[in-house]
Amino acid sequence: MREIAYPLTSMAIVMAMLFFWMMFNVAKLLASMPGFIGVILALALLFFLTPAYFRYLLYLLEARANGQQAPVPTGEMFALTNKLWSLTPLVLVALLIWGVIFLSDYGFILVLLYGIVFLLVAPASLAILAITHSPIESLNPWAIGRMFQVCGQPYFAAPVIVAVLAFLLALLNSMGAPKFIIELCTNYLTILMFTLTGGVLHMKGVAFNVDIGPPLEPTEKEIAGNLEKERKKVANHAYGFISRGNREGGFAHIMDWIQKEPDVHEASAWFFNAMMQWESKETALFYAQTYISHLLHHDEDMKALKLISVCLHASPRWKPKAEDREHVLELVKKYQRDDLLASLRN
Repeated sequence: MREIAYPLTSMAIVMAMLFFWMMFNVAKLLASMPGFIGVILALALLFFLTPAYFRYLLYLLEARANGQQAPVPTGEMFALTNKLWSLTPLVLVALLIWGVIFLSDYGFILVLLYGIVFLLVAPASLAILAITHSPIESLNPWAIGRMFQVCGQPYFAAPVIVAVLAFLLALLNSMGAPKFIIELCTNYLTILMFTLTGGVLHMKGVAFNVDIGPPLEPTEKEIAGNLEKERKKVANHAYGFISRGNREGGFAHIMDWIQKEPDVHEASAWFFNAMMQWESKETALFYAQTYISHLLHHDEDMKALKLISVCLHASPRWKPKAEDREHVLELVKKYQRDDLLASLRN
């Protein structure tokens, strides 16, 4: 009984339940408006609301499994591209709907059996997802079977309780109970399935002990791709500063980002090459004066020579900062680059 009443013991869950219930009703109200505008607004609201709802439920399961306080809905839950693994419950909902539609032509018994199997399997799939953050692993039959084995009999308490309460709710609906009561109870029942599953995991220590397999980590290619995107954002932002005459602000934005990267040399080279692609190379050549100081300080002779060569090729009038000039001249003399020496002296 304590687990059944658990959602009511947390103000965060109660407020979240009321919030989502209210927002779904706003979507229904918009859809009932005459014309297409209401339908479009309702669909737009549901487009963001539905993923956020199931994402919250999954976070709630994860918190319950780890014995943490229930989360409150936050803005990041409405971001469609944030933590894409947390949108996997939508796949399960789609499988349920498509399965019921497909089997409806073959009789009520098959639909009922499908619903029972889904109710038994879905909590295990969601539990695996909460532990591993891996959508593929959450749909792995072996991992689901392993979850049954580790949790034992307590696991089946969650789907049985949900099924019994769903039956009682259907009876209440058939007796003509107010619609908003039925909607709130349905919302509560959905939340209860997630908290019950999390409660079983916490009781069994599954969130810490089960060997289901590690979550999928991003590949090196994916990490490199993400870094490239972030660098382009920084470069574009800096270009906005510089194009409006605030070169100091643009460079400060780039340097702040570079200091956060694990490989400062590689990041500095990337931004120099990016700026060389801009309409005017003047900004890149100005940045090269700071970049060359960094290379000289770290005794990166070959990289410094290459940078000097590129800058002089782009503009024979390019010069390093006054405090670096002697060091640069010594460097080109050391490696007998008379071509660079002549340009720098001129």
